[in-house]
Amino acid sequence: MQRIYKFDSKLRGVLFNCIERIELHLRTQLAYYCGHVYGSLGYMDKSIYNKKHNHDKFRKLLNVCIEENKNSLVVKHHKEKYDGKFPIWVIIEFFSMGMLSYFYADLQSGDQKYIAKEIYDTSVACLKSWLRCITDLRNRCAHYSRLYYWSFTALPKMTKESVAPQNRKLFSQILVLKLLYPDKKEWNSKVMTELRAVIEEYEDDISLKHIGVPQDWYEQLER
Repeated sequence: MQRIYKFDSKLRGVLFNCIERIELHLRTQLAYYCGHVYGSLGYMDKSIYNKKHNHDKFRKLLNVCIEENKNSLVVKHHKEKYDGKFPIWVIIEFFSMGMLSYFYADLQSGDQKYIAKEIYDTSVACLKSWLRCITDLRNRCAHYSRLYYWSFTALPKMTKESVAPQNRKLFSQILVLKLLYPDKKEWNSKVMTELRAVIEEYEDDISLKHIGVPQDWYEQLER
């Protein structure tokens, strides 16, 4: 049992680092796109969002982001020099993965389509699903929660052409990381190497079926 705990811990570390890389890239892309299209403070205009958007709730979430980081030099600077106005590329640095997912889901349909296609080469439905999945996975990793033999809430949506398994086990979530990871070469050389090392170290102590890993897992995860 102790070996399984250690496997879980090492795997969480690999996946958490991977998610942070994805999160950084997503922040950068959303900030660049929204700043370019709507201006530095355009995100404060409720007209840029879709009909499902609750702007009062959004503003409250923004205030939470600012309050939680009130002691940072960036927040102090913008409160003193710019009357508490934060450009999108500044405020987005304080967004959690869940907030990034929420922000994307509330954009207008045309903006969602552009971001999904141009940045991730996928559909809006798939990207929304993937962002929900990695939000859940990130929270579990950040809070040292179990991954082994766990059923995730979010079911990742795949394209019709995909042959990847669609279930709520960990392997399906890792496939999402592959699809969102911004650097193909780095994924193959770094992430895949680290995943293989962890699995090989503990292969006698775990059952790969408990995390949904198929026999050809390496081939499925390669990019």
